[in-house]
Amino acid sequence: MTKKPFTTRLDPAVLALAEQLAVTERRSVTAVIELALIEYAERRGFKAQEVKND
Repeated sequence: MTKKPFTTRLDPAVLALAEQLAVTERRSVTAVIELALIEYAERRGFKAQEVKND
């Protein structure tokens, strides 16, 4: 799957938390944020669908 870059702004405390989690879990900050978003959506009944690049 090709990842699409985007720009975002985070509160410094939230970014620090993501960085701390990334180090603890040996992931990138991007992976931590992606996983958090997927888990958040799934708890609310949404499923991440794979987008096909045609």
